[in-house]
Amino acid sequence: MHKEIAEQRVIFDTVVGSQAYGTNTELSDEDTVAVCIPTIEYFYSFQRFEQVVCKNPDRTIYDLRKVVNLMLDNNPNCLDLLFAPERCIRKMTPYWERILAIRDEFVSKKCKHTFSGYSHAQLERVKTHRSFLLNPISHEPTRAEYNLPEESAFPIQQIDGILLIADDFFIKETKQECMEELKAIYSDQVLPLYRKYLKPEFQTIALELFSRGFQSQLTALRAISDEYVKDEYKEMAINELRYASAMKNWKRFVGWQASRNKKRAELEAKFGVDVKHCMHLVRLLRMGLEILETGKVNVDRTHIDADELKAIRNGAWTYEKIEEYSNDMNNKLDEVYKASTLKNSPNTKRITGELINIIQDYLTKEGL
Repeated sequence: MHKEIAEQRVIFDTVVGSQAYGTNTELSDEDTVAVCIPTIEYFYSFQRFEQVVCKNPDRTIYDLRKVVNLMLDNNPNCLDLLFAPERCIRKMTPYWERILAIRDEFVSKKCKHTFSGYSHAQLERVKTHRSFLLNPISHEPTRAEYNLPEESAFPIQQIDGILLIADDFFIKETKQECMEELKAIYSDQVLPLYRKYLKPEFQTIALELFSRGFQSQLTALRAISDEYVKDEYKEMAINELRYASAMKNWKRFVGWQASRNKKRAELEAKFGVDVKHCMHLVRLLRMGLEILETGKVNVDRTHIDADELKAIRNGAWTYEKIEEYSNDMNNKLDEVYKASTLKNSPNTKRITGELINIIQDYLTKEGL
């Protein structure tokens, strides 16, 4: 769907990012997100539409169905839309007001996994960028450096499978914890998804089969060893993994160098860490904890911790403090998650019913 048509059918429009969080500076861009209801052919024909993304300035227009799905998953960026500060809202319609009327139905214990997951992604970026700053990669890796022939001895599919050849790939002290995390994600996110899309008459038997399959995967993960790869190929297999990892890191390094703006590069060089990612990491962990404890999504940090977040972005916290804080907060999230009185999953039935009614009313009153 063309941007012009999407703009005409917008039912909600708001400023997002640092402006919404209250962490903006005079140099901050104004990023916006809008939600629209597509024309009728996108409901009944082969045409598909999920979102349109614009640059300079950054703006995303979502199909209402897409954004509701993301909010059902407790996607942090999309939950922000349900709790956007009034000062940031550029367009409000009765259709979006009906979504806001049931916004608490979206909030669930899923937030623990999504907010901690997003914060973990920020930490990984921080670690990666820090390694690039401290130890810049001098050249593109070659297969010869890893004692590998020019052509791999393994089919591509088999190289992918090599990731599961050795128990040593797990941190032994936390392997059981990994299994428990997988179980929690399966129970809280995967099973509700199956229930949502499976035909009711087949749910019982299908869920049992899926559960068996999942348990067999866990058993395989617990038991994996190098018995599946012949001894003479084991060293080569490990080298293939090392080479693949080095190549991936090289591509990240090249992309990082190309994408950094001048100001951000100066800040990274000054503090030895990507301070913007650090700020978002802290914000995400705190918001996730607040939701589990209170059920509230505090997007606007102005009277909460905006000044401290801005200080972090200005280099107030060292890398070591960020890493320690991340570990401590994730441990706290685990504890609070167990005690939280939030529902395990959103009220999908009620939300789906209201979504259908909104779309039907819009197409009837505003035009197909």
